[in-house]
Amino acid sequence: MEASLPALNSAKKKTIVLVEDEGVILELLRAKLQSAGITVYTAQDGISGFQLIKEIKPDLVLLDMLLPGMNGLHVLEKMKVEGLLPAMPVFIISNSGQPVELERAMELGARDYLIKVNFDPSEVLDRAKAILDADSSGRQGGLSAAKGKNVLIVEDDILLVGLLERKFAASGYGVERALDADQARHLLAKNSFDVILLDLVLPGTDGFSFLTELKRDERLRHIPVVIISNLGQQEEIGKGMRLGAADYIVKANISPAEIVRKVGALITT
Repeated sequence: MEASLPALNSAKKKTIVLVEDEGVILELLRAKLQSAGITVYTAQDGISGFQLIKEIKPDLVLLDMLLPGMNGLHVLEKMKVEGLLPAMPVFIISNSGQPVELERAMELGARDYLIKVNFDPSEVLDRAKAILDADSSGRQGGLSAAKGKNVLIVEDDILLVGLLERKFAASGYGVERALDADQARHLLAKNSFDVILLDLVLPGTDGFSFLTELKRDERLRHIPVVIISNLGQQEEIGKGMRLGAADYIVKANISPAEIVRKVGALITT
């Protein structure tokens, strides 16, 4: 079924294969995507979804994990075997928020994920458009801009660190991770970084205190620090910016792929 409204800013109308077994969600998403001028093909089980993906070769796949016939991970594995991944972007939308499952999906080449408990068709559209627009502008441009740039991720959420590490590495960045301020100090003493991603709730020294420490160090104060936190009150955001953060990202409002894009825009301007 095709949409009749204006398309995205692109010479070619975009196509999405949506694989989702919940009828209500499928129809909500189909309507929202078509309203943006995207052509949408749908399947309600993994077997027919995989066949549709192979036949259509869409610009983006929206994939549920819990599917009859063949689950989402199996679909991803078959796409990998067929050589469709990682070139074909896949956006996971699922009720299954198991860290092991999500991490495996990202390892196989999925670009983004959203847990259905946070389901919002408008957010799905925004994220889908971001992926489509990024691919339309050419991934090589992003790799070129990121080449030789190094990022330090100071975050104690192992799942998020793993997702961000793979996203940044896939975009051409050198990546180091630290689970607390002590590990970050050790890495900063031995390496140079172009940007630091900093959580606020950390074991030991908290993020605000560590940011203050960084900005008082003549050797490190020039490095842009992007706060990534679940603390999203205006008071906390204001404090972070006053202490010298270059940006403040609320984790619940943004995907790992969007974090990479924001950091890229920050360090290449």
